[in-house]
Amino acid sequence: MSADDPIPMASVEDLESFKAAELTSVTVWKFSVTLAFNDEPRTITVESGIEFRSLGRTEVYNQEIIVAFGARILSLMGRRVVELKATGDKVLSFEFDEGSVLTLRPDDTGTESYAINLPDGSVFTG
Repeated sequence: MSADDPIPMASVEDLESFKAAELTSVTVWKFSVTLAFNDEPRTITVESGIEFRSLGRTEVYNQEIIVAFGARILSLMGRRVVELKATGDKVLSFEFDEGSVLTLRPDDTGTESYAINLPDGSVFTG
């Protein structure tokens, strides 16, 4: 992309396409985890600021322990997103069909803590 052809920014409404999407792969890097849905370029890459709720327990992951989140999220392989909630401050929550909730929060420092890529090439960041 260039200044004449910038990457299109997705809106919260565009994220509704995650409803009914199936988690099909998890890629763990040193400082991030990428979740892919429906075996297509529909991804969430998380560097920090993530909360995972399952079976009444809440776990919070920052960049120092993001690899542990990658291991934890594997339990949702093959699960589908049934609900998506968003707030004006770019806090996003994805609820899966077995009841787990994944919440993404922007970093307080203004540094991007997550990026969502959609099949149309647009990006939503927080």
